[in-house]
Amino acid sequence: MNPITIPQIRILDAVDKENNFSRAAALLGISQPAVSIQLRELQKRYGITIYYRRGKKIMLSELGMDLVKTGRKVLGLLDEMDNRIKEAAELFSGKIHIGLSCHYFVKQLLPRFIEEYPGVRVKATIGNSARLKEEVLACRMDVAEVTDTEPVPHLFNLKFSEQRILMFVSRSHPWADRSQIDIRHLDNEKMVALHTESMTRRIFNQKLDKKGIKPNIVLELDNWDTMKETVAAGIGFGIALEDEFGPDNRLVKINLKGARFTAGQYFVCQPEYRELNIISAFLDLAEKESEKYRILKQIENKDQGEDK
Repeated sequence: MNPITIPQIRILDAVDKENNFSRAAALLGISQPAVSIQLRELQKRYGITIYYRRGKKIMLSELGMDLVKTGRKVLGLLDEMDNRIKEAAELFSGKIHIGLSCHYFVKQLLPRFIEEYPGVRVKATIGNSARLKEEVLACRMDVAEVTDTEPVPHLFNLKFSEQRILMFVSRSHPWADRSQIDIRHLDNEKMVALHTESMTRRIFNQKLDKKGIKPNIVLELDNWDTMKETVAAGIGFGIALEDEFGPDNRLVKINLKGARFTAGQYFVCQPEYRELNIISAFLDLAEKESEKYRILKQIENKDQGEDK
């Protein structure tokens, strides 16, 4: 037996308000026969009495009144659902799960997004690029910022920036006065490295392997901040993307000569997700921030050229 339908609940509600089929039909924007047919069909289906005629007036039975009370609760819930959907569509509410391999790249982006869409709940997860790609591909994460040398297959890719990979040492290191060093000098040189899942380290290793160069990994660590502190203590050299460096007088950046050490920063998501309102708003903002970043880099490079 078919259950009572939402249109029938709305008709019961209107009939109770108007006590007349014609006025109930006008209230709902449907024909008068549609109202009477729906209620007669409901009575016939269950063998019950929902309404009585009193001249031109329609009076609901006790059962009809009970159905109206319950039905209005259902209609209230539907209205609440509809409002939630509209709010989410207009970005007044909702949520987005973002993965970050290098959170410093979005230190301006995330606050701006939260400011522009205060009703959207943001969850940010920091992890290595390989893991974040897996999460996005498995639809367990909406969008992720990852490091790679090329766009990620099967995903939508927004390239945020191109980064040089630099080495850095403590100010007490023998190389601290150099602005550039040939990678041949890195063979068997003491190095403090991030875990092997670090995409920056993978790219660095691939370049050195082609030249047969193998640094001496004296310490392998799980996160950037710990690695920076260890290098500052003078244990060995480290590597990082150029924009990972904040102001730190204990460290010196050195350019690498002998190979092209670069990596791209990409925002990735499932291609179908690109059109979702919340993700689209985030990526549009990321694209604007990317353009600002490129302009600032051009100015910075020009200033450095003039200084030389």
